[in-house]
Amino acid sequence: MYTSPIDPSIANDYAERGRALLAAGKDAAALEAFQRAAWMAPDDPRMHWAVANTLWRLNRHEEAVASYLRVIELLPDEAAPRCNLAELYAVMGRLQDAQLQLLNARAFAPDDPHLHLADAVVALARRRPAAAEKAAMAAVASGVLPKFAYLDLGDALLAQGRSDEALEAYRQARRHAAPPDLLVMRQDLVWLATVYPNLPQAAYQQALALFSA
Repeated sequence: MYTSPIDPSIANDYAERGRALLAAGKDAAALEAFQRAAWMAPDDPRMHWAVANTLWRLNRHEEAVASYLRVIELLPDEAAPRCNLAELYAVMGRLQDAQLQLLNARAFAPDDPHLHLADAVVALARRRPAAAEKAAMAAVASGVLPKFAYLDLGDALLAQGRSDEALEAYRQARRHAAPPDLLVMRQDLVWLATVYPNLPQAAYQQALALFSA
C-alpha cells in the first residue's frame, strides 16, 4: 500500500475547498481540488468518491467509472459505492454492468438501503417503471438520501403518466435538496426523457422548473 508523505490534513483542506466550490457552482474548480486531495491521500476512499461524483456532474462518465472502481477497491465490502456505479452504468446504458454491480452489492450487504436507490435507477433504465416505483418507495421508507429517493419516485411515477403524484414527489425531493443538488436533479430529468420520450410534457417542464437554480 502506498503511503503519501503529505500531511493528510492538507488533503482534507483541499477536499473542504472542493465542497465550497461545489456549493458556489464552480464544478470544474471543485474537481481540481478533489483530484488534488485524492492525489495527496491516495488511500482515502472519500477523496476518490468526491472525484467520482464530480466527474459524473460534469458528464465525464468514463472517468467517473474509473474513480468509482478505485473507491470499490478501497472499500471492497461496502455496498454504497457499488450502488453508485450501478446507477452510473444504468445512465450510460450499460445495463449488464449495472446489474452485475447490483448483484455484487447485494452479496456484500443485502440490507443496505442504498440498494433501493440503485434498484430504482436500474429499473427505470430497463423501462420497468412500476418496479422502479416499488424500489423508490422502499428508499423513501428507509430514510436514506430522501432527496434522491423522492427524485427516483417522481421519475417512476412520471414514466407511468401519473403527473400529479410525480410532481408531489419532485416537490418533496426539492425540499430535501441543497443548491448543489439541483444540477444533478436536472441532469436526471434530461436522462429520463431520453429513456421515456413520451413523458407528459406539461408535468416534465414543471419538474425542470422546480429544480432550476
